Amino acid sequence: MHRRSNPLTAPVPKGSALAQFTATMLILEMMVCGFIALVAYGLKLASPGIVATMVGGTAALCLVSAVLMRRAKMTALAIGSFAQGLLLLVGVWMPGSLVVSIVFLGLWIASLYWGVKIDREREERRAEQAAWEAAHGIDGGGETRAQADPAAPEVADRRPPGTDPSDPDPAPEPPARAGN
Repeated sequence: MHRRSNPLTAPVPKGSALAQFTATMLILEMMVCGFIALVAYGLKLASPGIVATMVGGTAALCLVSAVLMRRAKMTALAIGSFAQGLLLLVGVWMPGSLVVSIVFLGLWIASLYWGVKIDREREERRAEQAAWEAAHGIDGGGETRAQADPAAPEVADRRPPGTDPSDPDPAPEPPARAGN
């Protein structure tokens, strides 16, 4: 029997959407830097040392920023934004990669916007959940205060009769089809 989760009672993810989105973009950009280096080397647009310095340095900044994203978010965002600028400079040096650089800049901006927005909505959801649990006498573990502390005063349970408090979706099972 498969139970659907109720979006109103589903747990809120713990990680930061901003960190997840931006780290993903930085890892993808690191791969793009590798492809740009291969093209620049293959077309002999510059000496291998210049290619390694320009594109390899940008890829290294992307990697460092992605690794730092969970520990030092603001520093990682600054390094990642700097890497975006370097990728645009590489696009000026190698015009074929300018389109890719502009697309990744747009994706970087989108990941910043949506990451901040989702993190803000998750924080609002956590606050609403905590307020609801406090109003209904439920601690963070899903127990009522009376279950957690038998000496605590009893709080009326406001769930509809016949529902199981541990069931996240108290909807009844659909009726079985006849003739199957």
